[in-house]
Amino acid sequence: MIGMISAELWQQSEFFYYTLVPILIVFGLIAVLGLMILLLYQENRHPKAIAVLVGLILICGVGFLIGDHLFHSFKELNGQVTPSIRDREKRFGGYKYYDRDTMSVYQRIQMDETIDAWGIYQAEPVSQAITFLGLAHDSVYFKIGGQVYYARMSPTFVEGETAALKGIQYHLIDPSYEKIGFLTETNQYLEEIQIPESQAHMVFEPIDSVKPQEFGKGQSVWALPKDK
Repeated sequence: MIGMISAELWQQSEFFYYTLVPILIVFGLIAVLGLMILLLYQENRHPKAIAVLVGLILICGVGFLIGDHLFHSFKELNGQVTPSIRDREKRFGGYKYYDRDTMSVYQRIQMDETIDAWGIYQAEPVSQAITFLGLAHDSVYFKIGGQVYYARMSPTFVEGETAALKGIQYHLIDPSYEKIGFLTETNQYLEEIQIPESQAHMVFEPIDSVKPQEFGKGQSVWALPKDK
């Protein structure tokens, strides 16, 4: 559950704020306008009409206050949901689905502090071997497959002979959220780049006709910290 809100209550909250509240606002404004016309421009005021309009205004106001009290936790949580973990957002007439490019951009940015607090995702360690090419310009240069990358991170020097990317990946543990668009897993969140101590002296030398790509933008599997 997200902050003690079930997926069912999440849907109810979305319906209230994105569908019911706009309807209450429209009816409330119509009632206020009608009341002003009756009070300011009608010589023969109709008590029953005034009572109906005042009652409608009260119903709209009280309805909003009650709903806002019941669903207030949703507002803060919903503000933290991004396309990095959900493929849609609620609108008045239904859901708007994010396009692939938008999803890709957001999924390259970590939001692990929020995910940990919610409790619907479980973190699992992930690792990927790389070919370390050296350090330069406050960056780590390495190769994955045939592509050369650089990442503006300080490496962690370890014993052993294999350089690797180390991180975590979050997996959805409450399947009810999948039905409302939450992703079953996140990108792999890069925590550190481990380099063998025996390779700590290596300095990256440019390779002819090979242009290194910034790791945060050149691939779509790993997500880097926000300040990288």
